[in-house]
Amino acid sequence: MLDGAFGAGQHATASSSNTEVLMPDPTEWDDAPIASFNIFIKTDDFIQTSRRLGKVATEPVSDKSAAVYRFMFRKFATWLAGQNRSFSQVEEQDLVRFISQLRGSGEQNSGITERYLRLLERCYNYLQVAPNPATSATKLATDNMYLAQNAGTEALTTEQIEAFVAALPSLDPPGANRPGRAPKAWKRRRDHAVQATMLFGGLKVAEAIGLHVDEVEDSFSELPIRLKISPEDKHDTSYEHETIVHGYGADALRRWLIERLAVDAKGERVLKGDLVFPGNDQGKPMSKVTLWRQVKETFARAGIDVNRSGGRTLRNTFAAQELKHGRTKSDLKGYLGLVLERSAEIYETAQPRKKKSDEAV
Repeated sequence: MLDGAFGAGQHATASSSNTEVLMPDPTEWDDAPIASFNIFIKTDDFIQTSRRLGKVATEPVSDKSAAVYRFMFRKFATWLAGQNRSFSQVEEQDLVRFISQLRGSGEQNSGITERYLRLLERCYNYLQVAPNPATSATKLATDNMYLAQNAGTEALTTEQIEAFVAALPSLDPPGANRPGRAPKAWKRRRDHAVQATMLFGGLKVAEAIGLHVDEVEDSFSELPIRLKISPEDKHDTSYEHETIVHGYGADALRRWLIERLAVDAKGERVLKGDLVFPGNDQGKPMSKVTLWRQVKETFARAGIDVNRSGGRTLRNTFAAQELKHGRTKSDLKGYLGLVLERSAEIYETAQPRKKKSDEAV
């Protein structure tokens, strides 16, 4: 793969009449890929590898961007270790298999797939590996129309949004309860509120599960509810940001908070803890699987046929609706907690899933 470009375990040098440039050692990336990448991302070399279309990046990598890059590389390195492959041995087929497995499990869309390959391309450019396996993998994926298969920006129509809301879990009032016990059927009302909050607030699943009561502002005014999202109890790719929950989502969240914050005769909350959507009456967090299953069931009751019947489609829908109603990509970057404004571009073309009859036309 390296075609003898480097001696094993040694640093290569490039000489000129006045300078001697120390070249990176690929064997260090084989022995400790994550540690090597973490060092690389802090250097000017990482900035220089972002040259595109004749432009040279001069700005250092922000902390948020660096965190995303580390997360992405760590996922690849973990997968690579499971394949018993070293970093310098990677070939284009390995990379195509890696992104295929991620997309097969529903983790990636076309845009994110391309970012993974672009990041790895920068690493192999830095190591001066030729041919660059990530470049070849990108061409292979493009030639086979793989990168064009983007289901990640699927969004609901206005009619589908109404159908989804109508199919949310029941809001039947609680029956009689024994003193000190949580109201009957409270989990159905929680599921109703959390799904409405995701649809009308753009939260990721992890952000909804980890949302704290003190992150909710203006909850009992007539205005949209503002959420101040912090990384605490969220996924490690969630960043501090603010979003709004409006329309039916705000109404559903307010109604749920009245029940969520109710106290017993002793002045203690019936539902313990400080999570807005707890998994049980003791305040344990919901599981991602539980929330995913609940959303999937709502899609099924609504009769909505989507590629991904989960939280991502709800988030896409929120983003597409915000743009439709005049929000800018900069606004969307803030609401969704995106690192880069250009990441909001995919929502400009978000569309409902085409019916098979439409695809045949």
